Amino acid sequence: MKLALFSHCAIDTITLDNETHEQIGGAACYGGLTARALKFDVSLYTKFGEDFPKQYLTQNKIDFENALSEKLTTRFAINITGSDRTLKLLNECDPIEYATINADGSLITPIFHEISSDLFSKIKKDSSFTLVDPQGFLRRVDSDKNVILENTELDLTGVNAIKV
Repeated sequence: MKLALFSHCAIDTITLDNETHEQIGGAACYGGLTARALKFDVSLYTKFGEDFPKQYLTQNKIDFENALSEKLTTRFAINITGSDRTLKLLNECDPIEYATINADGSLITPIFHEISSDLFSKIKKDSSFTLVDPQGFLRRVDSDKNVILENTELDLTGVNAIKV
């Protein structure tokens, strides 16, 4: 089976118990790697900068065309203290561009504003099965770049499944 995955790759800086670690993040990475482990052919529609370690994708035979941006990769700082978690946007890469889909299904899972409403409509039209994780459509930032969720109108016409 072929899966088209629409999402930004990210680099997360995670602080837990006063220790900081940097790692890849975002549904593009985790969803793509999981789908490959389940023997799917994965075409990743994403954008990332020169700072992103592409070997995670190439070593796992995840296809990504036209993904390189002149901007740096989308980055988040995740601070975990006890049961509290804060998410801060450090950098936002370019939006994903439209490309014709050649897949059995599409997974649309933005992390922060990389999928426009026009692109969302085109993907739904091109896809025979569409699953949406809407978190990136709902995210906004406050004046301190903290990521917050906001009630958002989202046209789910043509969507077969949604992650809630």
